[in-house]
Amino acid sequence: MEEKTQETNKNIINCLYSHFKNTPKKLKIICDWDEVIQAHEPYAYWEILSEEKMVDKKNYPNFLVYFKKFWEKKIIEYSPYGSKLKTSSPHLTKKQEVSKYGKNHYQKAPFLTVAKELLKLIKEDKVEKVIFLSAYNKKAFPNGDERKKQIFAETFGKYSNCSLQLIGFDSEEQGANKADRIKENTADFDIVIDDNPNILRNVIENNKKIIACTPLYPAVKSKHHEGVLLIETFISDLKKEEF
Repeated sequence: MEEKTQETNKNIINCLYSHFKNTPKKLKIICDWDEVIQAHEPYAYWEILSEEKMVDKKNYPNFLVYFKKFWEKKIIEYSPYGSKLKTSSPHLTKKQEVSKYGKNHYQKAPFLTVAKELLKLIKEDKVEKVIFLSAYNKKAFPNGDERKKQIFAETFGKYSNCSLQLIGFDSEEQGANKADRIKENTADFDIVIDDNPNILRNVIENNKKIIACTPLYPAVKSKHHEGVLLIETFISDLKKEEF
């Protein structure tokens, strides 16, 4: 039993920065935004539950605690195009969708520990290039998601070696495929960080040299390819002013 536990946990790392800080060359990284840099789906749901007065303040006194519990439940569905919330309440699911498409969503959503650790790598000149590759719903944002452009410009966009590429999809079943875009861009990249198991599986199967990383979310852990590095991920205290 002990050997099995060690085998299961061999791909878990507790800090992106600590794991890669001594890499002999500067890193080239492709990184997702939602659920990697900022809490997206769970924060929108927290807002709705709070608005509906459905938050158990005794067990979930703040979003930091709720975030951890959220990822223990299997209420996020992944497709090759992105992710979406699925609950037993169509009313709450619909309201959560409206919330996550809100104008100020990314201004309010907290940064994750992966964002703080990546920023530290950048500041210490251990990164050659970061491409933030993020999908958006073309039906909701026909002219592109300006919210993501704004939050990027206010944060990682301050660094010349960071860029943002947005990929629009028409629905959860059709449109631009993010995995294919990564395949086109990762020939000489070192690391891909994404929360979507479908995308990372595709990445690993197409590029054996790439290091695929993902936030460690318990409900999704078993869906990831065995070669994926799982990063312990929590809500951080990182603020825009620190970029």
